[in-house]
This record gives sequence, C-alpha cells and structure tokens, in this order.
Amino acid sequence: MRFLLPVLFLVLSLSAYSQVLKKKNLGVYQGEIPAYVLGLGEEVFQVEKAVIQIELQADGTLFEKIDSKETKGSFLILKEDKNAVYLEVKLNGQYIPENYVLYKKDKRLERKGIYPQPDVFLRYYSKSPTL
Repeated sequence: MRFLLPVLFLVLSLSAYSQVLKKKNLGVYQGEIPAYVLGLGEEVFQVEKAVIQIELQADGTLFEKIDSKETKGSFLILKEDKNAVYLEVKLNGQYIPENYVLYKKDKRLERKGIYPQPDVFLRYYSKSPTL
C-alpha cells in the first residue's frame, strides 16, 4: 500500500501537467521549401523546391507531406509562452527530431530544417484533413 500511493500520485501529477495544443491551432499548414544545394564530399546536388503540408492533430500525431511523400509522426510541446508554442517532432523512420515553432497570433508554423535544409514558414490552411 505504501508503494501504491506514491505511484498513483506521480501518475496523476504527470497527467495534470500534460499539455495539448488548443483546437484553434490544430489543422493543416502549408508552405514551400526553397531550392538548396547539398554537398556530399566532392559531389554537389541541387535539390529543387518542394511543397510541404503538415497536419497537426489533437492526439499528438502529425502527418507531413513533402510533394508526394507522406510521413506520420508525433509531436511534443517543449515550451509555451505568450506568443509561441515550441514543438519537438519525431517522424517515423527518422532518428533526428525536428523543431517547429507555432506562432499563435498569426497562425504560422516555422519548420526548422535539419542542415542543409533551409527553415520554412507554413501558413494555416484549413481544419479539414487534406493529406
């Protein structure tokens, strides 16, 4: 019984502090990743621009679509302040987490690109899933 009470308290306190995105911030965000140059050793590749769509869902999952490639993942709220929500995104099959910043006032999502990908701003598109 002595062991059960601290475990119950810990579980309840963690669930009380869990954060979720507000309903008005959920939905589809769309933008365009600009073209960039990828250097691998002595070889240099030109990567063309691509359309990106990200759908944030209430259960903490997200869908990312870059041109025709779709990936599912999850997001975690790292920090929230008056102006922005900082998210850490783990996509399936990707070992390095990505960082996103959701600006509340102008409904804009910033995707911090993993080097050499450039950062991209996505605009709020709709509440209905289009992916």
